[in-house]
Amino acid sequence: MPALGLDILTPLYDFSCSLIGYGKPLKQKVLRASGFKYGESLLDVGCGTATLVMLAKSQHPTSRVVGIDPDEKILRIARKKIKNGYGLDIELAKAGAEKLPFESGSFDVVTSSLVFHHLPTDIKKQALREIYRVLKPSGRFLLADFGKAKTILPKILFTLARLFRLEEWHSLQDNIHGRIPVFIEEAGFGVREVAPPYRGIRFWLATKT
Repeated sequence: MPALGLDILTPLYDFSCSLIGYGKPLKQKVLRASGFKYGESLLDVGCGTATLVMLAKSQHPTSRVVGIDPDEKILRIARKKIKNGYGLDIELAKAGAEKLPFESGSFDVVTSSLVFHHLPTDIKKQALREIYRVLKPSGRFLLADFGKAKTILPKILFTLARLFRLEEWHSLQDNIHGRIPVFIEEAGFGVREVAPPYRGIRFWLATKT
């Protein structure tokens, strides 16, 4: 599914995210909550226009930083941003979360923000197994996504998704009903929330056990 539901809206992705507060400030919170530090390798699942991976590489220029996304159009935007952003050495690949093109134990940290609510239940579970596989022993996965709606913004977004019968309304049910941490534990992780909710977004830190 395209980032905003329609291919024609892809060029507006960064603007739309910034408009509702899900742009760079959210990515900074995700990176901080992940505990990403010098010498570690990081994979961003569903990297979109590369905002998070650019932040990560800027903070730790010698670290390996990789982003994957299944949407070639948004990857083209990401590559252009990276090129214009001082030519940061960031790896990008077209891939889905359910089949990561990396060897087992490749990364210290995996992040994913505002991606899982797009995924059907079976793909969510498969993606979590893949993330567990590519993490090193004691590696960390920071998942930032919608949880149960307690504030006005997510309630509005959920209502619009239902009213307009958007395809992702069905995949949102796992988030709305609090199933995400359950799925994370089923994949073999230990999991806890590590930051206060932000505009309806919850921050789950999963540790490979």
